[in-house]
Amino acid sequence: MDYNTSNPVFRDNVFGVQGTDAAAMTVNGVIKKSFLTLFLLLAGAAFAWTRSYASIADIGGKVLLFSVGTLVLYLVTIFNPNIARITVPLYALAEGFIIGGISLIFQRHYPGIVVQAATGTLGVFGAMLVVYKTGIIRPTEKFATIIFVATLGIAFIYLANFLMQSFGSSGLSIVHGSSPLSIGFSVFVCAIAALHLLLDFEFIVRQSKLGAPEKLEWIATLGLLVTLVWIYVEILHLLAKIKDK
Repeated sequence: MDYNTSNPVFRDNVFGVQGTDAAAMTVNGVIKKSFLTLFLLLAGAAFAWTRSYASIADIGGKVLLFSVGTLVLYLVTIFNPNIARITVPLYALAEGFIIGGISLIFQRHYPGIVVQAATGTLGVFGAMLVVYKTGIIRPTEKFATIIFVATLGIAFIYLANFLMQSFGSSGLSIVHGSSPLSIGFSVFVCAIAALHLLLDFEFIVRQSKLGAPEKLEWIATLGLLVTLVWIYVEILHLLAKIKDK
């Protein structure tokens, strides 16, 4: 199988740096960093969860502020991997606050939904790991392209919904509500987010085999964290729609 393509997921040298560093990227290194970032994520979430808020709008305002911060940290990390060991932990903390705030909002409307979503996320991660290890679905170049196109389509729909709401509209019905179409859309988004894990796993394994620089462990960790957060949030939305039905 030829992974040496223009697709960033399979490019032999993702950031144009040959793996000649004394310390090379390893799967175990990514695992250790992933546990650290998950701990920081949970710490940030716990902090947000236990704060006192005047209202739901107050929570939303703080979540929006931290969202801007995570976007900045993400872009800085991608364009300057040399400082990823600093920016990725900071990203995890800030993202944790966002997750904690979002979870609190959903929990107030749907008691018990947070535990269900967290359990679902762990289940999806475990299932995708088995799928990857057994080779049931192979993350080929064609597969990566399909997932990339689907993700762009989802992003376009969410962007259109955001713009519509910004101008006073109620947004797209496919995104909101509890209709079969809306629930089906959420199931589709959850599936695409889950399949992204296969690309994350392949990136980690492929780059480790190529002897990529150790600093790319942080980039791999960031990618894995972003995917897991995406899955969790989408499961929250899906469960909320089902409960509203």
